[in-house]
This record gives sequence, structure tokens and C-alpha cells, in this order.
Amino acid sequence: MSATLRDTIADFVLAEHTITDDLREIVRTFVADFLAVTEAGAHLPSSTAARRSIPTSPVPDAIHTSLLLGTSLWARSDDAALANGISGHGLELDDTHEPSSSHPGVVVISAVFALASELDSPWEDALTAIVVGYDVMGAVGVFVGAKEIYNRGFHPTAVAGALGAAAACSRLRGLGIEATAEAISLAANMASGSLEFLADGSWTKRLNAGHAAQVGLTASTLAAAGFEGPATALEGPHGFANQYGHGIPADRLFQLTFGAVARETSVKFFPCCRYMHGGMDLLAQYRSENPDLDVTTVAKIEVAIITAGRALVSDPPERKLEIKTSVDAQFSMPFGAAACLSWGRIGPKVFENAAEHAATLLPLMQTVVCVSEQSIDDVYPGRWAARISITFTDGRRVTREEPAFLGSPTNPAGAEQVKEKAVSLVGEARSRFLEKATNKLDPRSLMRAWTRELCP
Repeated sequence: MSATLRDTIADFVLAEHTITDDLREIVRTFVADFLAVTEAGAHLPSSTAARRSIPTSPVPDAIHTSLLLGTSLWARSDDAALANGISGHGLELDDTHEPSSSHPGVVVISAVFALASELDSPWEDALTAIVVGYDVMGAVGVFVGAKEIYNRGFHPTAVAGALGAAAACSRLRGLGIEATAEAISLAANMASGSLEFLADGSWTKRLNAGHAAQVGLTASTLAAAGFEGPATALEGPHGFANQYGHGIPADRLFQLTFGAVARETSVKFFPCCRYMHGGMDLLAQYRSENPDLDVTTVAKIEVAIITAGRALVSDPPERKLEIKTSVDAQFSMPFGAAACLSWGRIGPKVFENAAEHAATLLPLMQTVVCVSEQSIDDVYPGRWAARISITFTDGRRVTREEPAFLGSPTNPAGAEQVKEKAVSLVGEARSRFLEKATNKLDPRSLMRAWTRELCP
């Protein structure tokens, strides 16, 4: 029998991999960012509801092995993967792999932390598992295609994430080649997550990330116990690639290179959909350069939107002016544009109080026009570019553009910017603690002891 895609993934997952110094530091940054974002998101109503749904313990024991970040509660590893994934995705500040339009950290790190704490894995094993998980999740997302996944109404983080988490957990468990292949197959079968949250601003996008983390961990558990899935789970006529895309694309290779996806992953600085960031960054910059700007003199704000993201952040236009929840605002380019031109760089509090702010911002929101531009679409998904144009009532027009969003590999954020982000989320003292905790990790560190130190 010829090798299937799940076999190809399993071979990669279990291959000998070397963590270079630069890759180690990249992943440390993602881990520190994940911790701050997840702790800050743990207070959201969606996060507290998730924790109420699972059994917890105030102390770790043989069953409750994994910490619920941002709390002093412990849960089973699969429940912790679910809850931490929900918390980590709630603020929309978790890292993004732009080529696959997915969020690898919130899925893969949630799953790895939960399982590594249960197994008491050395940090080096957890680190390698994280990198492998990023690679598989990103490669699957690119292979199937973000555009195809979105067009079918699914969420790339949810569906590709399940396979990434399964790969990471299989590596961490030390499964054999056959069991790892089964885990990938089972994850492909269980993957799900729709975009219907866009209809009413509900919480299911956050659930999608946590569910993917839990599915991946559960798939590895089932495979370790001998559970079997179809060999052609990805490429079969009823398989993953046909469910979420158009089958096996003739013009697209399935490529896995260790560390590639981590090196392509971006840090986020606005708590909203990544497709909004370029325009918001340019508008915030303009506001900082013009602190006395009177927004009542603005007649039109034109924002170029990557076509693949239009259904998320700009279409239908009338729906994006209706801001009733924080999720509505997180996926409204008019809201993000008006807020940044009014106030400059904005943080989670603006989105948490979005309905109140939207009442004030509505006149400016109504001036926002989202357009598509071929030059921006042509470089997507390898690079996410942005352009904005502001027209004033006196006829003046200002245009700004950037070739890549801030925080992406080709427009990277500095260490100080990442630190400032953490401080804004969890405060100066906790930020220093998380930085110290992350920097002290070495190949001998055991996750269970280290995780206990993260209790507030």
C-alpha cells in the first residue's frame, strides 16, 4: 500500500529533530506571550463558564494534573486543554500563522502544557512537541487552503488545529509510527468548528480553539490505547481535504519542514481579528502623529481588506455596524478603524465595553469603506499587506500603507513591544514573573513542577 498523508505526517512527527538556538528563543517568546494572553483571558465570562463545566480541584492530584492558567485550579489534562484554549483565544491576542490563517499557539501550547504536566515531561520534550505541532497545523492549513476552509463556513484554527495538537501530543507521548498515524486519522475525523459566531457575536470561536486542543490530546490518548481510524482520513473521498477544501490540490504540495511554521508565525498587538490589524496599525500611527485630530472633519476612511478576510471583518457592511458584544467588535473593521483613529492604539478594555463605545463611534464607523485591492491579494497569504486612505471634509486626502502587518516575520516586533504587551495584560509584577519563569526553562526542567510555579 502506498503511503497516505497521515503516514507522511507520522514520519515527520517522529523524525529526529534538532532545536537550534534561534528556534528555541522564538518558541520561548510564543510561550511567554501565550501565558500572558491566556491568564488575561481567564477572567472573561466565556472562560469562567468553561471552567464551571469541568471537574476541578484546588490542588493537583493523580486525576487533576494540569493547571487552568490564570487560576489556582487543576483539572484533567483533556479538560485543561479545552479550558486553556478557550481562555487563550478569548481576547483575540494569541499568535497567528498568516499563511494558514490560523492560531497555532493557543491550540498546540494548550494541548502540550496540559499533557506534559500529566506526564511530567522534560521541557525539551515539550518544546520539540510544540514545534512539531505548529508545523503540522500550519502545513495542513496551507495545504487545504484558508480560502477554501472559510468558503465552506469553517474555522481554520479549529480544523487544522486538531491535527496539529494530535501531532504534538503523539510526539510527547512517544507513540510509535502506527499509533501516531492513527492519532492523526482520529483527529481528522473529530475536527470541527464553524464561523457561525459571526451571526450574533457568540463565544464559539473561542470554543473552536479549545476544542481543537482537546481533540488532539484525546486523539493521541485513543491511539495509544489501540483505537483505529481510516488510513485515508485526509485524502479519501469523504476525508478531511474534501470536507474542508477541494480535495488534494494539484497546484499545492504538502510540505513539512521542522521549525518553518514557528518562524512564520506572528505576534498580535490588537485584541481582534488579524485581518483588521494592518489598517488599525496605520490609523493608530496617524492618530499618534496628529494628537489634535478632530474626527468630525473626516468624510471617509477607506481600508483595503484582504479578500479572504472580508466575510470575517467587513461583509456584510450593515452587519459590521451592529456592535452588541465584544465578539462583534473583534470582527468589525469599521469599529477597529474608528476606534484607532479616535484614540490611537487600543487594548482589550475597548473591546470588552464595545457596545458602549460603538454608540460614540458610530458616526465615524459609518464613514469606513472596505475595499479589495489586487496588489494586496496577490501577495497573500505569504504576506499580509495593508493600505488606508483618509479623506477630510475640506478635500484633503492622506494615504498610508505597509507591506506587512506589525508583528509578522517580515515586520517583527521588538522584545520591548512584546514585554509591553504582557504588562498591559497582566501587570508589571506578573509580567516580570512570567518572563523569568519562561527564561529559566532548560532541557532538564520538568513541566509538572514548572507548571505549579505558575499558580497566581
